[in-house]
Amino acid sequence: MKTRLPFIVLAFVVLSGVIFWAASVLQPPQWLYLAIFVLIFLFYANTVTERVPLYLSNRTTWAALGLMLDEQSSSPDQRPAFVDLGCGLGGTLAYLARTKPGWDIVGVETAPGPYLIAKVRTAFLPNVQVRFQNLWKTDLAAFDVVYAFLSPAPMPKLHAKVAAQMRPGTLLVSNSFWADEQPYDGVVEVNDSRSTRLIFSKNT
Repeated sequence: MKTRLPFIVLAFVVLSGVIFWAASVLQPPQWLYLAIFVLIFLFYANTVTERVPLYLSNRTTWAALGLMLDEQSSSPDQRPAFVDLGCGLGGTLAYLARTKPGWDIVGVETAPGPYLIAKVRTAFLPNVQVRFQNLWKTDLAAFDVVYAFLSPAPMPKLHAKVAAQMRPGTLLVSNSFWADEQPYDGVVEVNDSRSTRLIFSKNT
């Protein structure tokens, strides 16, 4: 399934070119190179191992997700739970926690920089947990809705994990990406500048 190159990835490529050009022209002090390396590591340390760059969901997408949570049924004897696999800077978590106080909202992240920002951003929201945890080590059995904004590469593995762990009737929602051979139940077209598509499937 094809998708447009996210703005943040394009911006990172352009910024890298500007930095290298500036370094060759301005000849900055040596410590600046180390600072840039540390900054890149903090935000992209997991990109090589997990093949998932830092994609950020926007406010329009958050609202669309909120409507999907409203339509999702859950067990009457326990609070419904949502997880964002690779929660980035925590924007999705913060929005859903404020607008869906009856839900337990969980985010997992392994890039140190985004994880710390997400922790701070949601520190005073009682129904949010941000875990420094690999998404592949996250047990999906506890969640009614699983949200992912990853990349095409890990989607087949994610579908296998969903089939093995998610309970019947629970919902997988993927932003933009889906494994080609996997069926899905529907697509929510988000009216934003990216033409975001939320592809979803109910586990059976």
